[in-house]
Amino acid sequence: MKNSASFIKSALISALVPILLLILPSAGLADQWKPFEHRYEYKLSDVIAADRFVQKQKYWEGFKGDKLVGYVFLSKDWTEKLVGYSGKHLETLIGMDTEGKLTGVKLLFHSEPIVLIGLKEESYLNFLKQYPGKDIKAGFSVGREVSMDAITGATVTAMVHNSIILGSARNVAAQTGVLTYAKHEDKKLGSKYASATWKELIDGGAVKNVVVKNDELNSKEEGNFFDLYFGLVPPPSIGRNVLGEGFYNETMETIKDGGSAIFIINRGSGSFKGSGFVRGGLFDRFSVEQEDRVYVFKDKDYRILTDVKAEGAPKAREGGVFIIRGKDFDPAQPFKLKLTLTYREGVNRKFKATVVDYKVPDKYIE
Repeated sequence: MKNSASFIKSALISALVPILLLILPSAGLADQWKPFEHRYEYKLSDVIAADRFVQKQKYWEGFKGDKLVGYVFLSKDWTEKLVGYSGKHLETLIGMDTEGKLTGVKLLFHSEPIVLIGLKEESYLNFLKQYPGKDIKAGFSVGREVSMDAITGATVTAMVHNSIILGSARNVAAQTGVLTYAKHEDKKLGSKYASATWKELIDGGAVKNVVVKNDELNSKEEGNFFDLYFGLVPPPSIGRNVLGEGFYNETMETIKDGGSAIFIINRGSGSFKGSGFVRGGLFDRFSVEQEDRVYVFKDKDYRILTDVKAEGAPKAREGGVFIIRGKDFDPAQPFKLKLTLTYREGVNRKFKATVVDYKVPDKYIE
């Protein structure tokens, strides 16, 4: 009975969100949800067992007596551009020990519609209670190390908040020395163009493929839900071959002031858009991660790709170019594409997370 009620509740929430988005004023999501903002009081000791704090640049050191026990920081100082449905950042106070394990997470502000129209505030706060003890060095993804059971139906909110917590913590860890990254050689993407077939791009590692079968998502439908191909746009020997000269030049003009872009092509029966795109213009089925940085995409970052130009390329069911607006993204360095898919087992919602590594082949580096 409890599971049935949860299923009905989730279905009602899914139906109500797009309706509310339509009937509220058109001034923008951030303004639409302003009357429903939630803000909480806090103190630094809420997220770490410390009795003294020393302020540094965008974080605090926490001491117990004379011993440094960790760090406290505000997510807005590190990942402000990551926003939820409402168009506003989910402000969070985060504590982390000197080994890189989270000691506490406290919500300070949100105006998420999914919470306001059906999900109990208590359930949202309970979702955040699972973060203490999580290791930021190992990482954690929604659907894998992070359970969605407490807030079923709020996939976008969960994914964005997870990215905020992990991204903020890794930024602070890198600054304090808790997390160190190998020093990279100063590499630059090649600017010369060389024609390449689809097979040559695949075989050389310029285009990566990941498959998620329908039966992995408890579906009786045959075939693949995702048959994704993705890669970098900027090296002309990759992007121009895949997009064609006109679309490639248009994309490069868009990112000329910083940032980068990837393309994603899907031949499976599912869609990379997900319910988050339909409801509020957020892509909740994938994100990009590079070292301490997480990139989540919105509708304004998306350009439809209808035709793959490389010789021998298969017919795509859907395709897109996604602009990575962070100027700190380095296309010459490795990154990860993270997929998060939801599915049903009876009345229970389950999650499947997949992580794919990408590194631009050396032949495209100058």
